[in-house]
Amino acid sequence: MAFKYERRGYEPEVLKRLQETQLEILKDFAAVCEKHGLPYFVVYGTAIGAVRHQGFIPWDDDTDVAMMRKDYEKFLKIAPKEMGEKYKLLTPEIDKNYACNVTHLQRKGTKFVAEFSKDMKCDLCIDLDIFPLDGLAPTKKKAKRQAFTAMVYGKLLFLCGTPHPVINLEGLAGTAAGAVCAAVHYAMKLFHVSPRFLYRRFERAARKYEHMETKYVTTFAGMNPLKKRLRRDGIFPLQKVPFEDTEVYLPHNNQEFLTAVYGDYMQVPPVEKQVNHIPYILQFENEKPVILNGVMQK
Repeated sequence: MAFKYERRGYEPEVLKRLQETQLEILKDFAAVCEKHGLPYFVVYGTAIGAVRHQGFIPWDDDTDVAMMRKDYEKFLKIAPKEMGEKYKLLTPEIDKNYACNVTHLQRKGTKFVAEFSKDMKCDLCIDLDIFPLDGLAPTKKKAKRQAFTAMVYGKLLFLCGTPHPVINLEGLAGTAAGAVCAAVHYAMKLFHVSPRFLYRRFERAARKYEHMETKYVTTFAGMNPLKKRLRRDGIFPLQKVPFEDTEVYLPHNNQEFLTAVYGDYMQVPPVEKQVNHIPYILQFENEKPVILNGVMQK
């Protein structure tokens, strides 16, 4: 089971508006973090965009930031008071129907539903993805066990929300895997297993070493937490770099991190590998959808 990313064309003006909206969310988020002394930095494709394009990767359609766990927890408490007029947070703790382990800061009055999340029974909006960084176990064996446990609960969490995840298998293997996923989904429904229950188990695994000053931190949301680890002592001091018409922070060891995750990240990939989130529904604030059921609207 995996999210399938592929290149989905946008009309240029639509992608431009989407990135402008995401940039506004990022700026508002950064302003609150600055006000309350909460360090954050951009990661993944957003970090590549910052160093390679001084802004968004030209085809990218999401924005990713990371925070240390203690700062993330403070932000969750501050955000509803500071940002509640324009934004709402989304986690399984907030919405019992949200079956994903990535925290969203969502712009009210908008919609962004990716192809792989179209079965979720919750409100999905244009958003900023926020990843808390947790301590990775101090030994290789324990780290593998921690990552595996978090991965299992993360996958079950997503299956709890949809019986039909994207599976990167073809033929009989793909059919069999799809049948197993559907069976697991309906079994969880039968036994009333909730996304919130699974999310709490996921978080328990991710936060197992929260009170230990481990060498590495990582995000357990998404794939490959062992590959995406950061040396704790190399993150700070953060570095500030241009991003579109503003500036964002990167970890001090950003080059080491991006190289470990992506290899030669300064090389622009061929068109067939320029992937995005495959929008199924896209709606700007209080407007009619511009993409509906995967089709661009006239």
